[in-house]
Amino acid sequence: MKIDLGYIGAIVARNSAKKPSVYEIKDPLAGQQVEVIRNGQAYKLTISDEIKQIQGMMAIPMEKFFHVENADPSDIFSYRPRDQWLVFSQYLYESKYFDSLSNEEVRKVESILQHITDGVDSLSPYPGINLFGISKEQQHSYEAHLELASSTVALQHFSDTFLSGDVKKGFDQLIQDYVRHNTKIAMNHQSVEERFIAARAKIRPLNAPLTYQQSRELSMTNKLGKTVYTHEEIESVIKNYQEMFESIQNEEDLSRVLAKAKEQLLSFATKGISPRDIDYQLARDFVAQRADDTFKRIENYWRMLLQKK
Repeated sequence: MKIDLGYIGAIVARNSAKKPSVYEIKDPLAGQQVEVIRNGQAYKLTISDEIKQIQGMMAIPMEKFFHVENADPSDIFSYRPRDQWLVFSQYLYESKYFDSLSNEEVRKVESILQHITDGVDSLSPYPGINLFGISKEQQHSYEAHLELASSTVALQHFSDTFLSGDVKKGFDQLIQDYVRHNTKIAMNHQSVEERFIAARAKIRPLNAPLTYQQSRELSMTNKLGKTVYTHEEIESVIKNYQEMFESIQNEEDLSRVLAKAKEQLLSFATKGISPRDIDYQLARDFVAQRADDTFKRIENYWRMLLQKK
């Protein structure tokens, strides 16, 4: 599959297919005659179709427009770093999966894919253009691990539920490409706030007057900032999340898994603070508040998936 940077969804592609090719459309100036005077003589000149070629030379290359000039040809998702759902949509469109679906059904499928990949899209360190992004808050590292695991399993659930044959086989391969593209990003991701807290934790505190609440929060965030995770620990927690989400078959399972995943996330994020520490509960509340949007987003797209079955 070759990525089409001009593809912005199946409905647009479906409508465009009904229209004549741009190469079949004559420029409104082409064929028109203009009269010019030269050395006192009147001449009539005809503007040819070559005007289109000149206009084409002036167009901005798609790669430059989407800021993906340095995309990796071996990594198809590097061409759509902030709209990865479009890779899956383009594949389904070119595989003719959408042919038997109405426009409304296509919109529902694309909406599911868009919501599933949106959280991971927001992690992208590459510039790109975010055409349809929903997520507005920058995620923390512990949210990124959860998003990668959940979105991967959700995409596989979509494939297992709605696809079959060669279409499913190709889609499953794209999921593996998606995992390969996003794993390194999620493994190394840190929010601006996390980087700030980690840097501040290394600095000797100033003798500045602080309120009791400010003092408590500084103490707690310093402990979070000093916590270090190994590569193996991050891989392990992502795998644990995946196994949790793989057990989802209905909405009752979803509620159970989300509660279990939340406890796993809180334990992982606060692993450097003892449960007996005075700041332990404050740290859990701090992390839970920041992860709340991510859990709501994950719950939303899983409900969309389960309700479509």
